[in-house]
Amino acid sequence: MCRIQRLVLTISAVACVASAAAGQQDRINTLTAEEAEQGFVLLFDGSTLDGWTTSGNIDSWAVRDGELITGGKGGRWLRTMKQYRDFDLRLEFNIPRNGNSGVGLRGSTAGDPAFTGMEVQIYDSYGKPPEVNSCGAVYNAIAPGSMPINPAGEWNEYRILLRGDTLNVWLNGAQIHRDQKLDDRGYFRAPDQKIPLNTRLTTGYIALQDHGNPVRFRTIRVKDLSPDPDPGGFEPIFNNTDLTGWRSRGDGAWTIESGTLVGRDGPGHLFSRDSWTDFEMRAQVRVNTRGNSGFYFRTVPNADNPDSWPTGYEAQIDNHDARNFTGCVYNQAWPAELITRDDAWFDYRVRAVGEHIQTWINGVPMVDAMLSEHSAGHIALQTHHKGNEIRWRDIQVRPIEEDDARDAQLVSPEQE
Repeated sequence: MCRIQRLVLTISAVACVASAAAGQQDRINTLTAEEAEQGFVLLFDGSTLDGWTTSGNIDSWAVRDGELITGGKGGRWLRTMKQYRDFDLRLEFNIPRNGNSGVGLRGSTAGDPAFTGMEVQIYDSYGKPPEVNSCGAVYNAIAPGSMPINPAGEWNEYRILLRGDTLNVWLNGAQIHRDQKLDDRGYFRAPDQKIPLNTRLTTGYIALQDHGNPVRFRTIRVKDLSPDPDPGGFEPIFNNTDLTGWRSRGDGAWTIESGTLVGRDGPGHLFSRDSWTDFEMRAQVRVNTRGNSGFYFRTVPNADNPDSWPTGYEAQIDNHDARNFTGCVYNQAWPAELITRDDAWFDYRVRAVGEHIQTWINGVPMVDAMLSEHSAGHIALQTHHKGNEIRWRDIQVRPIEEDDARDAQLVSPEQE
């Protein structure tokens, strides 16, 4: 082969490599045509933290050269603004030697998403056997079936498919979890500190962990498969810290424990300061064995006895009443079947627009009724009896402005 021919072949080879690299670069932080058609959206735009927030130090997170990078101090978990229940999540990550991070699923705004929801671990596990804390594990719960992670410093890709209580995960194209059930596996720091997966949140945020080392992320995209996708616009009415914006009536004790609002004993009620007409409200709820509570709406303190049962609608919380069980509007509208149980978290959502009242539990429709008795009022939380324990996380409201949702003329419980 002559010198000129060798030069032409070398130039062609370099051009092919450059073209392939450019093609790969074009696919970073973008959707393929197939993904766009299937309904995927980008969670990271490659240049900003739009759509993300954190309860830690936001300055610990950096966006550089199209990558989302951890490695500061106190960044904790960067989470989405919207909640997700069922989804197909795909992302690329690159970890340094001995690096550590994680993908939080269905976590709450307070507490550690690895345990309020669950964490698919990110760890430098190249060449190591699969364990419950290695890369690809459901952290401290389920070990991956294999360990197809690339060496530190190379890019990897996760696909995480979560529907109801069933999880499938792929790492670099190899399936490492196949139809794993969210059952009674799972613990906190030691095996005797049980936190079963089937008692954790059923809906929550997607999050990325800052473990103090520079882990890099890119091309984060998701297809929401939830039966009732979060439309956005929900605002918290509980700040995870204290009872600002709330007023207690009656008996019962209300405390905040690791960002969770806990009501004990009773009967007593905690009223929101604000009032609403047309709106959606949602919260994560857990009641103890034989517990009883209510997610009241369009309610006011009882005119005859403000410390007694409120006047308004009650979205019931009771897993044992034969008729007025969780998901019903107490004594007014009833679902077909009970789908919750004691000592396990569930997602409660209520929508009230005019006379149209609807409830959902974990995205499953429960009540769809026309009720005309109450048109506006506060939200109230109930603790029902001695020995009762009710827990609340992420209590949120979304006023439906187009239906004249907010009634600013209503007075607060302090004035009633």
